[in-house]
Amino acid sequence: MRRILAVIVSVVVLIALGAAPGSEAAKRGGTLKVGMEGNIPHMDGTIALGTPIKFYRETMGAGLLLLDENYKIVPDLAKRWEVSDEGRVITFYLHEGGTFHDGTPLDAAAVKWNIDLINGRVVPAWLKKARQKNPKLKFRSSYRLYLYQIKKVEVVDKYTVRVHQADVGKAQTLPALAGYFTRLVLVSPTAYDKAGDKFKKHPIYGGPFKLVDYKPKRHVIIERHKGYFHKDRPYLDRIEVYYMPDANQRLNALRSGQIDVILNVPKGLVKTLKRTKGVKLYQGKSATTFAFPINNQRGPWKDIRVRKALVCYGVNRKLIVRTALRGLTVPWVTFSAPGSSDAIDLSAKCPFDPAKAKKLLAEAGFGPSKPFKFVMTINNTDPTFVEIAQVMKTTYASLGVKMDIRVVDRATWVNLFVRKRVTDMSLQDTVPVLDTNSNSHTFFSKTFLDYYMMKDKKLDAMLEEWRSTMAPEKRKAISHKMQTYMFDNMYYAALAGSPYIQATKDYVKGWKFLNKLVFDMKDVWLDK
Repeated sequence: MRRILAVIVSVVVLIALGAAPGSEAAKRGGTLKVGMEGNIPHMDGTIALGTPIKFYRETMGAGLLLLDENYKIVPDLAKRWEVSDEGRVITFYLHEGGTFHDGTPLDAAAVKWNIDLINGRVVPAWLKKARQKNPKLKFRSSYRLYLYQIKKVEVVDKYTVRVHQADVGKAQTLPALAGYFTRLVLVSPTAYDKAGDKFKKHPIYGGPFKLVDYKPKRHVIIERHKGYFHKDRPYLDRIEVYYMPDANQRLNALRSGQIDVILNVPKGLVKTLKRTKGVKLYQGKSATTFAFPINNQRGPWKDIRVRKALVCYGVNRKLIVRTALRGLTVPWVTFSAPGSSDAIDLSAKCPFDPAKAKKLLAEAGFGPSKPFKFVMTINNTDPTFVEIAQVMKTTYASLGVKMDIRVVDRATWVNLFVRKRVTDMSLQDTVPVLDTNSNSHTFFSKTFLDYYMMKDKKLDAMLEEWRSTMAPEKRKAISHKMQTYMFDNMYYAALAGSPYIQATKDYVKGWKFLNKLVFDMKDVWLDK
């Protein structure tokens, strides 16, 4: 008999219909209107990253697990689970009676199909057809970045599913399913098998809301799904999300009542919103960082002296925090965010020291007769990016460094920075970091998405040790070792914590603030 290492059982809370958790009686119905800063090219959340598509994927979708507001793993579709055989086996017991948005069953067979799809054991019909024209066509799901270790999925019965794992990777499965940036959200096997590009315009998930209308660069409209496995949720009838790339447009729309929520408040608007009657701000420990990532394999950036000069000593982090970031956060130099579970603060080792920066640049062959030149590419979704870039340009100029600023729309920025990897330096409000592993696809050279381009086998080995270690305290020690190693090599250009702030009208109730780690809208209701 297998030795049970851990059993995590959900606490079943019986809530009378119409009662919100820990709150006054909820009102059913109504439409929530959201201002969204970023456009998305399509709605297929199985193959795309980014905060906007994450919001849609998780608002419409259901996964096995979730995070609560204390970042603890809690049930979603899986009402309870067991971990056995030293972490190699996990058995999930599912809620019964739920359906996908097309009416097909949300059950153990669907869970197995989804995980097998991610790991290449299922090839959908649309892909088979496409490969007749292009045999080399690959299916690359972002979920695979953290679920590749699942080697076999077993359907025990209609609502019980068991996964069998390799040793390398077994420690990341539960947190990845619950709250990594690529938290698994299930798609309808029937719909996804045949849909192909149609799924990008009309995805079929199994969560509390279903898609009604999607107009790129305009709006996304979703409505309550009657087949949701929590029969008394959601409370809202409808959510309307409007594309508003201009920060002041979002501010004015919230103040006038055209929208009820700003999903991501630019730092420069926080003070104004604090003084605005009828508005509530949400902010917690920072789970993200502001970074100015460099391409470690691009030209002079391969030289550690250049990296130390321009990533460490040549950056006035305190000035940027005080000005562009409005004093809302702290200077930061390591990979995990200030609010993450394994954060390590090495900021004191990276003081602003222009003399030391100039000396390092001179040693690398740069000076008055041969100034170091590069371009910082930023996106236009937040005025804070421009403010930070201007401060850095001025500071670098005092070192004899010439930095040009290129501003592009978000889609272009993603293409240049993430996909093509042709930027020298950028500014990034990072994806959320639950722990060091949760954003490690950016540097793990064995993935297809290592756009920080560190390419270091020692770092890869440390990460795989983390992913194989079940004991939390041992993982934390490995994490600190990784972060220190990245810092010593100046691979990661962290700037400061990134204060993620959301704003709602005060009549929006049941709102859960989880620092971009999870978007959970099923308990939201309107008191008006």
